[in-house]
Amino acid sequence: MVSFSVFNELSLPLEQHKAQSIFIDFFKILAELKRYGLGTIRMNDNFKNYHILTGITFQQFLGEQQDRDFKTKLKSFIANTVIKIETPIVKKEEQEQLNTLNECEYFYNEQSTDGGLACADIWNTIAISFSAENQWNCSIIQLKKSILKMNGSIEGNLIPVKHASSCSHLKDHQDFFSDIEKENKLNITQDNFWNNREISFPKKIEFCPEVESQIRKLSKVTFQHAISTLRDVETQRKSITDFNYSGEGKTVHTNPELKKMRMFTISSKKVFFENHVKSLPNACRIYFLEQNGKIHIGYIGKHLKN
Repeated sequence: MVSFSVFNELSLPLEQHKAQSIFIDFFKILAELKRYGLGTIRMNDNFKNYHILTGITFQQFLGEQQDRDFKTKLKSFIANTVIKIETPIVKKEEQEQLNTLNECEYFYNEQSTDGGLACADIWNTIAISFSAENQWNCSIIQLKKSILKMNGSIEGNLIPVKHASSCSHLKDHQDFFSDIEKENKLNITQDNFWNNREISFPKKIEFCPEVESQIRKLSKVTFQHAISTLRDVETQRKSITDFNYSGEGKTVHTNPELKKMRMFTISSKKVFFENHVKSLPNACRIYFLEQNGKIHIGYIGKHLKN
């Protein structure tokens, strides 16, 4: 589960006579999100580049403000003291999410979009809008998601996206915020992971003994992505097969050396694992085996030789 919200850039530009009050409401939402554990908001572009009013950038808008207190709040926001701002929404090392953007197309009001609303679905987080128009006065936004299938066909579905343009909308997402609080309380780190694995993953996920040493070799970023992926599966927010995964080709199946590299221990017996999630940074993989209602994790680490 991620620790950030995303900004819906479609809620800009604002009307000049409403801009100040809309910004104040926006800041109140961000303060509430911070209290709920979402201390970062991701954006498609640097906020300074957005047109706050039609044809007016943030810097120009800031320069036109006469109200000192409001101007100070705007400066605090852009200086990351209201909430931390990160760009872009999907970073170059976040391969799973980049693949989703490449393989899917999202539509809002029949218009294609790959910004905040689309990424709220990709990250399973909440999109935050300015309350500039009535269309943003809701806690759920419906998007159309088109997926290109392996056989070349296109599958389209309507999907709900968590959304807020006022603090009142946040009340409709209490289950989401409760899940974030639970994740934060677990405080899973590379140092405590192995000893606490049965507390953090009590139902669905089981780790083969080989994973203990593998975890220590991961970068912090890769470890965090791996744990986030597996916690989504453990809590049934996602299925393991919802992630970008594949099996092994004929070369691995027929080569004893390559096959041996994918043998991991379940109940004191070595078992061949071929399915692997390919969504981690730095070309890392999670090898898994579904068996008797459990998902066994045999390997988390660099791409294995094939």
